[in-house]
Amino acid sequence: MMKFKVVHVRFLLLRTIVAYLALSGRNVAAEDFGNFDAHGAVVMVDCVHDVAPRFGKRICDCGYRNEDFIVPRFDGSTTEIELVNCKSLLIKSDTFLGLFGLSRLSIINVENLILEPGALNFARNDPAARLKISFINNIIEELPSNLISGPIHEIAFVRCRIGVFRPFSVASIGDRLETLRMGETFINRIERHAFKRFNVNNILLEGSKFVAPISSQSFYEIDVQERFDIRNCSLYQLMPSAFTMKNVTHLQIQNSEFEKMDGESLNLQIRKSVRITGNYFNKINEAAFIAISLDSSYFSRNSQKPALQFSNNRIGQLDQSNALRFSDDFNLQLEGVHIAHGISCNDVVSLEQSSLFKNHPNDIFFSTSGAGNDFKSFNDIRRVQCLENNFWLYLIIGVTVGAIVLVLICSIVSWYCLAQRRKKLRALEVVMPEPRTYRETQIVMQIENHGLLKTDL
Repeated sequence: MMKFKVVHVRFLLLRTIVAYLALSGRNVAAEDFGNFDAHGAVVMVDCVHDVAPRFGKRICDCGYRNEDFIVPRFDGSTTEIELVNCKSLLIKSDTFLGLFGLSRLSIINVENLILEPGALNFARNDPAARLKISFINNIIEELPSNLISGPIHEIAFVRCRIGVFRPFSVASIGDRLETLRMGETFINRIERHAFKRFNVNNILLEGSKFVAPISSQSFYEIDVQERFDIRNCSLYQLMPSAFTMKNVTHLQIQNSEFEKMDGESLNLQIRKSVRITGNYFNKINEAAFIAISLDSSYFSRNSQKPALQFSNNRIGQLDQSNALRFSDDFNLQLEGVHIAHGISCNDVVSLEQSSLFKNHPNDIFFSTSGAGNDFKSFNDIRRVQCLENNFWLYLIIGVTVGAIVLVLICSIVSWYCLAQRRKKLRALEVVMPEPRTYRETQIVMQIENHGLLKTDL
């Protein structure tokens, strides 16, 4: 029936064009229908009612035909819609605006899904219908700005390839969204403010890959009442304040890979617990986690700090002069952190001044081999390797200093002895007369005088 309507409409348009050209006195030429043929290639997809008792469900199946399909507008009696098996499918603005009781929209197996701004406008839909929108196994080049609006219960992207989320593509969601989920999805780019200012209970990123940097404020001012999970994902880079959220009850980052994390990339206000386990951070800034803070209302209900668990994580590169920093709002539980590069004893002296290494010297491990397979704890490196090196260093210094002191002492002694010897040589020699009696002295004087008288003068 729908195909008949499309053909009939095209026939009427063709007849109108011919009549207009005839009245204007022009001859009908083939080029007059160039644009008409191009637009006519878009075919309205045929939608049928499902069998009873679910009469309100409409199934629109393109049958993988090599044509460009467009989704028709629906009336208010439709409760479920499935758009399936299309090579190319266009959803125009306000296609679903006339619906008031839609509970599920599923778009499945579309090789080229084209969405206009306002294509998912459900402003008139009843919030009690708890609308769930599912994108399953689709290729979407662009999610435009102002795409989604109205009361929506759940949005899920499963096994999709997405080119770009434009600013405000997911915003203006009425009431509170139960779940925003991206599962096994390939995302090329998320622009700033793509997800902005809406309330949601759960944001789940599972098994997805983000190949471009997630820019600052991509997820901005989002109120997450329950969980924010990143599990089994691969993220290229998180720029500062890539995720800005508040009222997060539970934060869990598990079994994921981060190529690079800038400082304060996670700007989150937490109400209860943080669990970061089993991840690989190739290059991480020391302040990557410092902006994970505690919600101000926490201590009005509790007296003790909540736990921040950071365990079994691997780090490829960390600034050797600094340590990871965490907010003092939490009781840090750190265990099994492996850093895939070595450190020198000079680095040990610098790092041991930080509270992280003071409190957890046996829980942080550094590589001791180029392959990064052998690790030693920070405490072992400090206690064994650096102290042993210091022993030999001190021994060498001691021997050197001792030798220098000994040479100085010998030089001083030699100089002193030589000086004393020279002093003796310069002193006057005094001849002491031999002791004689007066008579003996008189005889000697006579002999000497007698000898003088016999000279040849």
